[in-house]
Amino acid sequence: MSTSKTFRDVDGTPRTSCEIVPTYPKYTTRTPSSKPEKNAKSAAPSFIEISQSPTLVDISDRAPDGGLRAWLVVLGSFLIHCFCFAPTEYIFGIFENHYLDLYPSSSHGSIAFIGTLGSSTTYFAGFVSGVSADKFGYRATALLGTGVMALALILASFATQVWHLYLSQGVLFGIGASLVYYPAIGAPSHWFDAKRGLALGLAVSGTGLGGLGLAPATQALMDGVGVGWTLRVLAFFCIVVCGSASFLISERESGKKMPEPAPAITDVEIGQITEKLSPESKKPTGIAGFFAELKVFKNPQFLSLTFAELSASIGFLIPMYYFQTYSLFIGLTAENGALIAGLSSGASCLGRIALGYAADRLPKTVVVSCCAWMTAGSILVVWTLSKSFGVYLLFALIYGFFAGGYVSLVPLVLSETFGAHQLSTVIGFMYAASGVGMLAGAPVAGMILDATKPNISYLPVIMTAGGTLLLGAICVSAWVFFRRLDKKTKREGVASSAASTVANL
Repeated sequence: MSTSKTFRDVDGTPRTSCEIVPTYPKYTTRTPSSKPEKNAKSAAPSFIEISQSPTLVDISDRAPDGGLRAWLVVLGSFLIHCFCFAPTEYIFGIFENHYLDLYPSSSHGSIAFIGTLGSSTTYFAGFVSGVSADKFGYRATALLGTGVMALALILASFATQVWHLYLSQGVLFGIGASLVYYPAIGAPSHWFDAKRGLALGLAVSGTGLGGLGLAPATQALMDGVGVGWTLRVLAFFCIVVCGSASFLISERESGKKMPEPAPAITDVEIGQITEKLSPESKKPTGIAGFFAELKVFKNPQFLSLTFAELSASIGFLIPMYYFQTYSLFIGLTAENGALIAGLSSGASCLGRIALGYAADRLPKTVVVSCCAWMTAGSILVVWTLSKSFGVYLLFALIYGFFAGGYVSLVPLVLSETFGAHQLSTVIGFMYAASGVGMLAGAPVAGMILDATKPNISYLPVIMTAGGTLLLGAICVSAWVFFRRLDKKTKREGVASSAASTVANL
Protein backbone atom coordinates (compact mmCIF):
# COMPACT_ATOMS: atom_id res chain seq x y z
CA MET A 1 0.00 0.00 0.00
CA SER A 2 1.45 3.36 -1.03
CA THR A 3 1.35 6.24 1.41
CA SER A 4 2.72 9.75 1.54
CA LYS A 5 2.22 12.73 3.80
CA THR A 6 1.97 16.30 2.56
CA PHE A 7 2.51 19.42 4.64
CA ARG A 8 2.24 23.11 3.88
CA ASP A 9 5.32 25.26 3.70
CA VAL A 10 5.42 28.69 5.34
CA ASP A 11 4.07 30.34 2.19
CA GLY A 12 1.38 27.72 1.57
CA THR A 13 3.37 25.50 -0.81
CA PRO A 14 2.70 21.75 -0.46
CA ARG A 15 5.74 19.80 0.65
CA THR A 16 6.54 16.25 1.69
CA SER A 17 9.10 15.07 4.19
CA CYS A 18 10.95 12.13 2.70
CA GLU A 19 14.20 10.25 2.78
CA ILE A 20 15.89 8.24 0.06
CA VAL A 21 17.12 4.74 0.77
CA PRO A 22 20.31 4.18 -1.23
CA THR A 23 19.01 2.14 -4.17
CA TYR A 24 18.85 2.76 -7.89
CA PRO A 25 15.39 4.10 -8.65
CA LYS A 26 13.97 4.18 -12.13
CA TYR A 27 12.30 7.45 -13.07
CA THR A 28 9.41 7.54 -15.49
CA THR A 29 7.30 10.44 -16.62
CA ARG A 30 3.63 10.90 -15.87
CA THR A 31 1.50 13.62 -17.37
CA PRO A 32 -1.15 15.38 -15.29
CA SER A 33 -3.97 14.22 -17.50
CA SER A 34 -5.46 10.74 -17.64
CA LYS A 35 -5.38 10.98 -21.45
CA PRO A 36 -1.72 11.13 -22.38
CA GLU A 37 -2.34 11.38 -26.10
CA LYS A 38 -3.73 14.90 -25.66
CA ASN A 39 -0.65 16.03 -23.81
CA ALA A 40 2.04 14.42 -25.88
CA LYS A 41 3.56 17.78 -26.86
CA SER A 42 4.15 18.91 -23.32
CA ALA A 43 7.69 20.24 -22.95
CA ALA A 44 8.20 18.85 -19.48
CA PRO A 45 6.19 16.65 -17.17
CA SER A 46 4.44 18.08 -14.13
CA PHE A 47 5.32 15.07 -12.04
CA ILE A 48 8.07 12.53 -11.73
CA GLU A 49 7.03 9.08 -10.63
CA ILE A 50 9.37 6.76 -8.79
CA SER A 51 8.53 3.31 -10.05
CA GLN A 52 11.08 1.16 -8.26
CA SER A 53 10.41 0.06 -4.68
CA PRO A 54 11.69 0.40 -2.05
CA THR A 55 13.06 3.88 -2.72
CA LEU A 56 11.16 6.46 -0.71
CA VAL A 57 10.79 6.44 3.06
CA ASP A 58 8.54 8.79 5.02
CA ILE A 59 10.69 10.36 7.76
CA SER A 60 7.86 12.35 9.32
CA ASP A 61 7.02 9.16 11.24
CA ARG A 62 3.35 10.04 11.16
CA ALA A 63 2.78 11.87 14.41
CA PRO A 64 -0.66 11.01 15.81
CA ASP A 65 -1.91 14.62 15.56
CA GLY A 66 -4.28 13.95 18.46
CA GLY A 67 -5.28 11.42 21.05
CA LEU A 68 -5.23 11.59 24.84
CA ARG A 69 -1.46 11.21 25.24
CA ALA A 70 -0.71 13.91 22.69
CA TRP A 71 -3.12 16.44 24.21
CA LEU A 72 -1.78 15.71 27.70
CA VAL A 73 1.65 16.73 26.41
CA VAL A 74 0.13 20.00 25.18
CA LEU A 75 -1.49 20.47 28.61
CA GLY A 76 1.83 19.94 30.35
CA SER A 77 3.53 22.45 28.07
CA PHE A 78 0.66 24.89 28.65
CA LEU A 79 1.02 24.69 32.45
CA ILE A 80 4.78 25.23 32.32
CA HIS A 81 4.29 28.28 30.10
CA CYS A 82 1.79 29.62 32.65
CA PHE A 83 4.62 30.26 35.07
CA CYS A 84 8.15 30.06 33.66
CA PHE A 85 8.20 33.58 32.16
CA ALA A 86 5.94 35.32 34.67
CA PRO A 87 8.41 36.46 37.39
CA THR A 88 10.86 37.90 34.84
CA GLU A 89 8.52 39.18 32.12
CA TYR A 90 4.73 39.23 32.33
CA ILE A 91 4.32 40.23 35.97
CA PHE A 92 7.74 41.74 36.57
CA GLY A 93 6.31 45.24 36.17
CA ILE A 94 4.49 44.68 39.48
CA PHE A 95 7.74 43.62 41.14
CA GLU A 96 9.55 46.63 39.65
CA ASN A 97 7.11 49.10 41.18
CA HIS A 98 7.52 47.54 44.64
CA TYR A 99 11.31 47.14 44.30
CA LEU A 100 11.58 50.89 43.57
CA ASP A 101 9.88 51.53 46.93
CA LEU A 102 11.92 48.84 48.70
CA TYR A 103 15.25 50.09 47.30
CA PRO A 104 14.72 53.87 46.94
CA SER A 105 18.31 54.55 45.91
CA SER A 106 17.94 52.34 42.84
CA SER A 107 17.04 53.63 39.38
CA HIS A 108 14.45 52.34 36.92
CA GLY A 109 17.23 50.89 34.79
CA SER A 110 18.93 48.99 37.62
CA ILE A 111 15.63 47.43 38.75
CA ALA A 112 14.60 46.54 35.20
CA PHE A 113 17.93 44.75 34.82
CA ILE A 114 16.70 42.08 37.27
CA GLY A 115 13.96 40.95 34.90
CA THR A 116 15.95 41.30 31.70
CA LEU A 117 18.82 39.34 33.24
CA GLY A 118 16.39 36.51 34.00
CA SER A 119 14.84 36.57 30.52
CA SER A 120 18.16 36.70 28.68
CA THR A 121 19.61 33.92 30.85
CA THR A 122 16.63 31.75 29.88
CA TYR A 123 17.69 32.03 26.23
CA PHE A 124 21.46 32.02 26.76
CA ALA A 125 21.24 28.79 28.78
CA GLY A 126 19.33 27.10 25.98
CA PHE A 127 22.32 25.07 24.80
CA VAL A 128 22.68 23.54 28.29
CA SER A 129 18.97 22.80 28.47
CA GLY A 130 19.04 21.19 25.04
CA VAL A 131 21.93 18.90 25.93
CA SER A 132 20.27 17.98 29.22
CA ALA A 133 16.95 17.21 27.52
CA ASP A 134 18.65 15.02 24.91
CA LYS A 135 20.72 13.13 27.48
CA PHE A 136 18.34 12.79 30.41
CA GLY A 137 14.94 13.25 28.77
CA TYR A 138 12.36 16.02 28.73
CA ARG A 139 10.67 15.00 31.98
CA ALA A 140 13.81 14.83 34.13
CA THR A 141 15.10 18.13 32.73
CA ALA A 142 11.81 19.89 33.41
CA LEU A 143 11.69 18.55 36.98
CA LEU A 144 15.20 19.83 37.59
CA GLY A 145 14.24 23.22 36.22
CA THR A 146 11.17 23.34 38.48
CA GLY A 147 13.38 22.85 41.54
CA VAL A 148 15.85 25.52 40.41
CA MET A 149 13.08 28.09 39.80
CA ALA A 150 11.54 27.45 43.23
CA LEU A 151 14.93 27.75 44.92
CA ALA A 152 15.63 31.01 43.10
CA LEU A 153 12.38 32.59 44.28
CA ILE A 154 12.94 31.48 47.87
CA LEU A 155 16.45 32.99 47.84
CA ALA A 156 15.08 36.19 46.30
CA SER A 157 12.58 36.47 49.15
CA PHE A 158 15.49 36.95 51.58
CA ALA A 159 17.33 39.52 49.43
CA THR A 160 18.52 42.67 51.19
CA GLN A 161 20.29 44.31 48.26
CA VAL A 162 19.56 44.65 44.56
CA TRP A 163 22.54 42.53 43.50
CA HIS A 164 21.05 39.64 45.51
CA LEU A 165 18.07 39.82 43.16
CA TYR A 166 20.37 39.86 40.14
CA LEU A 167 21.74 36.48 41.19
CA SER A 168 18.49 34.88 42.42
CA GLN A 169 15.45 36.21 40.54
CA GLY A 170 17.72 37.03 37.62
CA VAL A 171 20.41 34.45 36.80
CA LEU A 172 19.30 31.45 38.87
CA PHE A 173 15.63 31.73 37.96
CA GLY A 174 16.60 32.17 34.30
CA ILE A 175 18.58 28.92 34.38
CA GLY A 176 15.61 27.08 35.88
CA ALA A 177 13.20 28.60 33.39
CA SER A 178 15.46 27.51 30.55
CA LEU A 179 15.48 23.93 31.84
CA VAL A 180 11.68 23.77 31.79
CA TYR A 181 11.04 25.94 28.73
CA TYR A 182 12.95 24.03 26.05
CA PRO A 183 11.39 20.63 26.85
CA ALA A 184 7.98 22.32 27.05
CA ILE A 185 8.30 24.05 23.67
CA GLY A 186 9.83 20.99 21.99
CA ALA A 187 7.51 18.22 23.22
CA PRO A 188 4.33 19.12 21.25
CA SER A 189 6.21 18.89 17.94
CA HIS A 190 6.87 15.21 18.67
CA TRP A 191 3.14 14.54 18.70
CA PHE A 192 1.72 16.85 16.02
CA ASP A 193 2.39 17.51 12.34
CA ALA A 194 -0.66 18.81 10.48
CA LYS A 195 -2.01 20.45 13.66
CA ARG A 196 1.36 21.64 14.90
CA GLY A 197 0.50 25.34 14.66
CA LEU A 198 -2.63 24.86 16.75
CA ALA A 199 -0.85 22.62 19.28
CA LEU A 200 2.03 25.07 19.76
CA GLY A 201 -0.41 27.97 19.92
CA LEU A 202 -2.35 26.26 22.70
CA ALA A 203 0.85 25.36 24.55
CA VAL A 204 2.41 28.82 24.53
CA SER A 205 -0.93 30.47 25.27
CA GLY A 206 -0.27 29.40 28.85
CA THR A 207 2.08 32.38 29.10
CA GLY A 208 -0.79 34.78 28.50
CA LEU A 209 -3.28 32.97 30.71
CA GLY A 210 -0.71 32.71 33.49
CA GLY A 211 -0.11 36.45 33.33
CA LEU A 212 -3.85 37.10 33.32
CA GLY A 213 -4.28 35.28 36.63
CA LEU A 214 -0.93 35.95 38.28
CA ALA A 215 -0.81 39.74 37.74
CA PRO A 216 -3.77 40.70 39.98
CA ALA A 217 -2.98 37.83 42.38
CA THR A 218 0.61 39.03 42.79
CA GLN A 219 -0.56 42.60 43.40
CA ALA A 220 -3.00 41.41 46.05
CA LEU A 221 -0.32 39.31 47.76
CA MET A 222 2.15 42.19 47.84
CA ASP A 223 -0.45 44.50 49.33
CA GLY A 224 -1.36 41.87 51.93
CA VAL A 225 1.85 40.06 52.94
CA GLY A 226 4.70 41.98 51.29
CA VAL A 227 7.28 41.14 48.65
CA GLY A 228 9.10 38.40 50.61
CA TRP A 229 6.09 36.19 51.27
CA THR A 230 4.78 36.84 47.76
CA LEU A 231 7.97 35.30 46.35
CA ARG A 232 7.63 32.29 48.69
CA VAL A 233 4.01 31.74 47.66
CA LEU A 234 5.07 31.87 44.03
CA ALA A 235 7.79 29.30 44.75
CA PHE A 236 5.17 26.92 46.16
CA PHE A 237 2.92 27.59 43.17
CA CYS A 238 5.86 26.79 40.89
CA ILE A 239 6.44 23.41 42.55
CA VAL A 240 2.77 22.43 42.32
CA VAL A 241 2.07 23.60 38.76
CA CYS A 242 5.37 23.07 36.96
CA GLY A 243 6.19 19.92 38.92
CA SER A 244 2.87 18.33 37.95
CA ALA A 245 3.23 19.49 34.33
CA SER A 246 6.70 17.96 34.06
CA PHE A 247 5.20 14.48 34.41
CA LEU A 248 2.94 15.13 31.42
CA ILE A 249 5.54 16.12 28.85
CA SER A 250 7.65 13.53 27.08
CA GLU A 251 9.19 12.69 23.74
CA ARG A 252 7.47 10.22 21.44
CA GLU A 253 9.38 7.07 20.63
CA SER A 254 10.05 6.89 16.93
CA GLY A 255 8.29 4.11 15.14
CA LYS A 256 9.93 1.79 12.66
CA LYS A 257 10.25 3.43 9.28
CA MET A 258 9.21 1.03 6.52
CA PRO A 259 10.37 1.60 2.94
CA GLU A 260 7.35 2.35 0.79
CA PRO A 261 6.98 3.45 -2.82
CA ALA A 262 5.48 6.86 -3.55
CA PRO A 263 3.28 6.99 -6.64
CA ALA A 264 4.03 10.61 -7.48
CA ILE A 265 5.83 13.60 -6.11
CA THR A 266 5.79 17.23 -7.11
CA ASP A 267 8.65 19.18 -8.62
CA VAL A 268 9.35 20.79 -5.24
CA GLU A 269 9.85 17.37 -3.70
CA ILE A 270 12.25 16.44 -6.51
CA GLY A 271 14.47 19.25 -5.30
CA GLN A 272 14.36 17.78 -1.79
CA ILE A 273 15.32 14.35 -3.14
CA THR A 274 18.19 15.81 -5.14
CA GLU A 275 19.44 17.63 -2.06
CA LYS A 276 19.34 14.44 0.03
CA LEU A 277 21.25 12.47 -2.64
CA SER A 278 23.93 15.11 -3.04
CA PRO A 279 27.27 14.66 -1.24
CA GLU A 280 26.79 18.04 0.46
CA SER A 281 23.78 16.68 2.35
CA LYS A 282 26.04 14.61 4.63
CA LYS A 283 26.76 16.77 7.65
CA PRO A 284 30.38 16.80 8.89
CA THR A 285 31.05 16.36 12.58
CA GLY A 286 33.44 17.85 15.10
CA ILE A 287 35.21 21.13 14.37
CA ALA A 288 34.46 20.79 10.66
CA GLY A 289 30.78 20.39 11.53
CA PHE A 290 30.86 23.55 13.64
CA PHE A 291 32.28 25.66 10.82
CA ALA A 292 29.86 24.03 8.38
CA GLU A 293 26.96 25.21 10.56
CA LEU A 294 28.27 28.78 10.36
CA LYS A 295 27.46 28.78 6.65
CA VAL A 296 23.90 29.60 7.67
CA PHE A 297 25.11 33.19 8.13
CA LYS A 298 25.33 33.42 4.34
CA ASN A 299 21.60 32.75 4.10
CA PRO A 300 19.69 36.04 3.66
CA GLN A 301 16.56 34.47 5.17
CA PHE A 302 18.47 33.60 8.32
CA LEU A 303 20.09 37.03 8.53
CA SER A 304 16.81 38.89 8.07
CA LEU A 305 15.02 36.80 10.71
CA THR A 306 17.95 37.10 13.13
CA PHE A 307 18.00 40.89 12.83
CA ALA A 308 14.23 40.87 13.25
CA GLU A 309 14.57 38.91 16.50
CA LEU A 310 17.41 41.09 17.76
CA SER A 311 15.68 44.41 17.13
CA ALA A 312 12.20 43.27 18.21
CA SER A 313 13.48 41.72 21.45
CA ILE A 314 14.94 45.09 22.49
CA GLY A 315 11.49 46.65 22.63
CA PHE A 316 9.42 43.55 23.41
CA LEU A 317 9.63 43.70 27.21
CA ILE A 318 9.40 47.48 27.59
CA PRO A 319 5.56 47.75 27.57
CA MET A 320 5.25 44.84 30.02
CA TYR A 321 7.72 46.30 32.49
CA TYR A 322 6.03 49.70 32.52
CA PHE A 323 2.35 48.76 32.61
CA GLN A 324 2.07 49.67 36.28
CA THR A 325 4.45 52.63 36.46
CA TYR A 326 2.89 54.22 33.35
CA SER A 327 -0.56 53.68 34.85
CA LEU A 328 0.53 55.66 37.90
CA PHE A 329 2.06 58.31 35.61
CA ILE A 330 -1.27 59.02 33.86
CA GLY A 331 -3.20 59.13 37.14
CA LEU A 332 -4.45 55.55 37.47
CA THR A 333 -3.99 53.28 40.50
CA ALA A 334 -1.58 50.41 40.99
CA GLU A 335 -4.56 48.05 40.87
CA ASN A 336 -5.53 49.50 37.48
CA GLY A 337 -2.00 48.82 36.26
CA ALA A 338 -2.10 45.22 37.47
CA LEU A 339 -5.48 44.74 35.81
CA ILE A 340 -4.19 46.13 32.51
CA ALA A 341 -1.13 43.88 32.69
CA GLY A 342 -3.33 40.86 33.38
CA LEU A 343 -5.77 41.62 30.56
CA SER A 344 -2.87 42.15 28.16
CA SER A 345 -1.63 38.69 29.09
CA GLY A 346 -5.12 37.34 28.47
CA ALA A 347 -5.10 38.93 25.01
CA SER A 348 -1.70 37.35 24.44
CA CYS A 349 -3.21 33.96 25.30
CA LEU A 350 -6.01 34.48 22.79
CA GLY A 351 -3.59 35.71 20.13
CA ARG A 352 -1.33 32.70 20.44
CA ILE A 353 -4.24 30.31 19.94
CA ALA A 354 -6.08 32.23 17.22
CA LEU A 355 -3.02 33.15 15.19
CA GLY A 356 -1.52 29.68 15.60
CA TYR A 357 -4.78 28.26 14.24
CA ALA A 358 -4.71 30.79 11.39
CA ALA A 359 -1.13 29.83 10.54
CA ASP A 360 -2.29 26.25 9.86
CA ARG A 361 -4.71 27.56 7.23
CA LEU A 362 -3.12 30.70 5.79
CA PRO A 363 0.38 31.35 4.47
CA LYS A 364 2.59 31.78 7.52
CA THR A 365 4.43 34.63 5.83
CA VAL A 366 1.21 36.67 5.84
CA VAL A 367 0.33 35.87 9.48
CA VAL A 368 3.83 36.58 10.83
CA SER A 369 4.13 39.84 8.89
CA CYS A 370 0.75 40.99 10.17
CA CYS A 371 1.79 40.27 13.76
CA ALA A 372 5.08 42.15 13.42
CA TRP A 373 3.56 45.29 11.88
CA MET A 374 0.55 45.41 14.22
CA THR A 375 2.79 45.02 17.27
CA ALA A 376 4.96 47.97 16.20
CA GLY A 377 1.96 50.07 15.17
CA SER A 378 0.17 49.53 18.48
CA ILE A 379 3.11 51.08 20.35
CA LEU A 380 3.84 53.96 18.00
CA VAL A 381 0.21 55.00 17.62
CA VAL A 382 -2.01 53.72 20.44
CA TRP A 383 0.45 53.85 23.36
CA THR A 384 1.47 57.37 22.33
CA LEU A 385 -2.18 58.44 22.60
CA SER A 386 -2.85 56.59 25.88
CA LYS A 387 -3.79 59.20 28.46
CA SER A 388 -6.77 57.40 30.03
CA PHE A 389 -7.70 53.95 31.30
CA GLY A 390 -9.76 53.03 28.22
CA VAL A 391 -7.16 53.97 25.59
CA TYR A 392 -4.30 52.42 27.58
CA LEU A 393 -6.30 49.21 28.00
CA LEU A 394 -6.98 49.19 24.24
CA PHE A 395 -3.24 49.45 23.60
CA ALA A 396 -2.50 46.64 26.05
CA LEU A 397 -5.04 44.35 24.39
CA ILE A 398 -3.82 45.00 20.83
CA TYR A 399 -0.18 44.70 21.83
CA GLY A 400 -0.75 41.51 23.82
CA PHE A 401 -2.75 39.83 21.04
CA PHE A 402 -0.28 40.40 18.19
CA ALA A 403 2.96 40.22 20.21
CA GLY A 404 1.81 36.92 21.68
CA GLY A 405 0.97 35.59 18.22
CA TYR A 406 4.37 36.63 16.87
CA VAL A 407 6.23 34.87 19.67
CA SER A 408 4.28 31.64 19.17
CA LEU A 409 4.84 31.59 15.40
CA VAL A 410 8.60 32.17 15.34
CA PRO A 411 9.56 28.54 16.27
CA LEU A 412 7.08 27.22 13.70
CA VAL A 413 8.44 29.47 10.96
CA LEU A 414 12.02 28.50 11.78
CA SER A 415 11.29 24.77 11.64
CA GLU A 416 9.58 25.01 8.27
CA THR A 417 12.01 27.49 6.72
CA PHE A 418 15.32 25.84 7.59
CA GLY A 419 14.31 22.21 8.05
CA ALA A 420 15.07 19.73 10.81
CA HIS A 421 18.69 19.14 9.79
CA GLN A 422 19.78 22.63 10.91
CA LEU A 423 16.94 23.63 13.22
CA SER A 424 18.93 23.39 16.46
CA THR A 425 21.67 25.61 15.05
CA VAL A 426 19.22 28.22 13.76
CA ILE A 427 17.18 28.32 16.98
CA GLY A 428 20.36 28.56 19.05
CA PHE A 429 21.67 31.57 17.12
CA MET A 430 18.22 33.17 16.97
CA TYR A 431 17.55 32.86 20.70
CA ALA A 432 21.04 34.12 21.48
CA ALA A 433 20.19 37.25 19.49
CA SER A 434 16.92 37.54 21.42
CA GLY A 435 18.80 37.22 24.69
CA VAL A 436 21.14 40.08 23.78
CA GLY A 437 18.20 42.31 22.84
CA MET A 438 16.21 41.52 25.97
CA LEU A 439 19.25 42.09 28.18
CA ALA A 440 19.66 45.61 26.82
CA GLY A 441 16.10 46.74 26.07
CA ALA A 442 14.33 47.47 29.34
CA PRO A 443 17.41 48.75 31.26
CA VAL A 444 18.18 51.18 28.42
CA ALA A 445 14.54 52.31 28.49
CA GLY A 446 14.88 52.80 32.24
CA MET A 447 17.98 54.95 31.80
CA ILE A 448 16.19 57.00 29.16
CA LEU A 449 13.27 57.50 31.55
CA ASP A 450 15.59 58.52 34.39
CA ALA A 451 17.27 61.03 32.06
CA THR A 452 13.96 62.91 31.68
CA LYS A 453 13.84 63.78 35.41
CA PRO A 454 12.60 65.95 37.03
CA ASN A 455 9.90 66.32 34.36
CA ILE A 456 9.28 62.64 33.69
CA SER A 457 8.26 61.85 30.11
CA TYR A 458 7.49 58.41 28.71
CA LEU A 459 7.51 59.54 25.06
CA PRO A 460 11.23 58.71 24.51
CA VAL A 461 10.61 55.26 26.05
CA ILE A 462 7.61 54.70 23.77
CA MET A 463 9.60 55.76 20.69
CA THR A 464 12.47 53.46 21.67
CA ALA A 465 10.16 50.46 22.01
CA GLY A 466 8.17 51.27 18.89
CA GLY A 467 11.23 52.08 16.79
CA THR A 468 12.99 48.79 17.53
CA LEU A 469 9.82 46.79 16.86
CA LEU A 470 9.28 48.75 13.62
CA LEU A 471 12.79 47.80 12.54
CA GLY A 472 11.94 44.20 13.39
CA ALA A 473 8.81 44.37 11.22
CA ILE A 474 10.88 45.69 8.31
CA CYS A 475 13.31 42.77 8.74
CA VAL A 476 10.38 40.32 8.76
CA SER A 477 9.18 41.82 5.47
CA ALA A 478 12.70 41.39 4.09
CA TRP A 479 12.55 37.72 5.11
CA VAL A 480 9.25 37.31 3.24
CA PHE A 481 10.88 38.80 0.12
CA PHE A 482 13.93 36.53 0.33
CA ARG A 483 11.69 33.54 1.07
CA ARG A 484 9.63 34.07 -2.07
CA LEU A 485 12.74 34.75 -4.14
CA ASP A 486 14.31 31.51 -2.91
CA LYS A 487 11.17 29.51 -3.70
CA LYS A 488 11.01 30.98 -7.20
CA THR A 489 14.67 30.18 -7.85
CA LYS A 490 14.27 26.60 -6.65
CA ARG A 491 11.16 26.03 -8.75
CA GLU A 492 12.92 27.24 -11.87
CA GLY A 493 15.92 25.05 -11.09
CA VAL A 494 13.76 21.99 -10.46
CA ALA A 495 11.79 22.52 -13.68
CA SER A 496 15.06 22.75 -15.64
CA SER A 497 16.47 19.63 -13.96
CA ALA A 498 13.27 17.67 -14.55
CA ALA A 499 13.26 18.57 -18.24
CA SER A 500 16.91 17.58 -18.55
CA THR A 501 16.28 14.26 -16.75
CA VAL A 502 13.39 13.38 -19.02
CA ALA A 503 15.39 14.30 -22.11
CA ASN A 504 18.16 11.87 -21.07
CA LEU A 505 15.84 8.91 -20.44
